[in-house]
Amino acid sequence: MIAFALGSLSRTQPEGSLLLGSTWLVYVVYLAPLLVFGLVIVMIAYTAFNWRYLSDALGLGLARRRKAARKKKQSSIIKLVVWMSSWAVAILVLTQKCGGIFCNTQGQAPVGVDKVVSGSVSGPQLPFLVTVAQLSSIVQSNWFLAAFLGFLVVSTVIVARGIIVSWNETRSELVGQLAPPTAEGIASVEDAFRILEARTEADPRTRIINCYMRMVQSAQRLGASITSDQTARELEMAIRKMLVIKGSSMRELTDLFEEARYSLHPIIEDDADQAQQCLLDIAHEMNISLSV
Repeated sequence: MIAFALGSLSRTQPEGSLLLGSTWLVYVVYLAPLLVFGLVIVMIAYTAFNWRYLSDALGLGLARRRKAARKKKQSSIIKLVVWMSSWAVAILVLTQKCGGIFCNTQGQAPVGVDKVVSGSVSGPQLPFLVTVAQLSSIVQSNWFLAAFLGFLVVSTVIVARGIIVSWNETRSELVGQLAPPTAEGIASVEDAFRILEARTEADPRTRIINCYMRMVQSAQRLGASITSDQTARELEMAIRKMLVIKGSSMRELTDLFEEARYSLHPIIEDDADQAQQCLLDIAHEMNISLSV
């Protein structure tokens, strides 16, 4: 808009243009770097001060869009192509016109804005124009580079936290849609804990194996395909699906079961106590209480 106004200003005719005598545009252009730099600083300060709110809004927005995309089942390939094409055009224009991503203005002689407005015709004498030009020359081009890098850092933090918020929101939504642990699954954890707690019943190796197989039996009753040739990791996945858990305690309990079933070295009470702690952690993840 300013470029059009400046180009029209020196060619205006009486009763032919609203821009006749609009020499104030010269001051606007001279002060533009100073005004823009000030606005950039204000924008950086605002985004840095409200970075949590902005990242939360970004993350929740991404989560809602992901949810809507799942419902509509629309492909985002077209949007991605448009986005990448826009960036490619922008980088190409900057490279061709500015000599790189950051414009290289070395060797270019500055041209006074008043000369551009007036052209070959001597323009009007503008008061304080020299003072305004000197004031605007305070802002150096490398200041904009520093401001851009500062804004890039702040925006990167906001986007990164927004993505994390989006992932957590989507994960919470998916977890909320999962069916809660069944009564059979809860009973299997309680029975497995009682088997480990009964120290007078059997040795630690047998108790660890029996408590794990108790949960395997429950998973099989609930429809899991359990065969004799399955590995301990496959049994673990079936139990996880039954109990609706994702923590590391199930993996530790599986390691103890593998060690008790397949190893030849002694299994002591400390191993059984560790298995009990794993079951307590599993119960905590399932929001159930076990008597110790």
